[in-house]
Amino acid sequence: MFEASHLQHNIVSGYIQIVSGGHTLPAFWSHPDEGGTFPGLVMLHDGWGLTPSIRSQARRFAEQGYYVVAPDLFNRQVAESPVQTQALIAQAGEVALAQVNVALRALRTHHKCNAKIGLIGWGWGGQLALQAAVFHDDLRALVVFYRLPDDLPPAELRLVSGPLLAIFGAQDPASPPEAVERLRQALAGAGIAGQVIAYPDAGHDFFDDSRPAFVPGAAHDAWKNVLKFLNEHLEVPPRAAPGPSQSDPGDTA
Repeated sequence: MFEASHLQHNIVSGYIQIVSGGHTLPAFWSHPDEGGTFPGLVMLHDGWGLTPSIRSQARRFAEQGYYVVAPDLFNRQVAESPVQTQALIAQAGEVALAQVNVALRALRTHHKCNAKIGLIGWGWGGQLALQAAVFHDDLRALVVFYRLPDDLPPAELRLVSGPLLAIFGAQDPASPPEAVERLRQALAGAGIAGQVIAYPDAGHDFFDDSRPAFVPGAAHDAWKNVLKFLNEHLEVPPRAAPGPSQSDPGDTA
């Protein structure tokens, strides 16, 4: 997807294996295909798994100048129904949080990452992102979609050091208005910089264009807000404009 307001990077994408402690973690990565270093972004999929939609989001962020790693927390399995999502989440268990840590470590130590790292998650992945942020004081930005952890007390929320952008659909039963308001108050009380956005006509999965719940207007606005937030806190390097002999994805000639 071409973003007319940004000069996009040419990218490389594909499946990888992250090796850590004698174990391997399957993942999808996408990054600019050029010299220099870039801010890193770990993306955590929702209960549907590492779907084509999640891989598409990884490519979109890479085009904007991020070095993206999306760990496959379901080990190459995807859900076809809500019942299967719950089964896969239960199967992942507490190991999933350790795998998030592995993905973050892989970015920190990668020579193409400039050590400015953000974390973004959808649904179940958003819950994991917030839980993981409690244990990582070097995260520069945190974005969560749809859901909040069920067991993150305010005292632990105060341990989140980086700014937070939380995005919800006001019609989503997984994030009722009272829970969203509690999050706003908790962030203010903890002195955490950030923003909480609830789209009035959107529900769960409104950002996923492969789902019936997709809401184009809310998804477009959320994308702009996420890019603005990440660019502000991760300081993505600008791409030089193409010269006379170069073509750009926005060329229409």
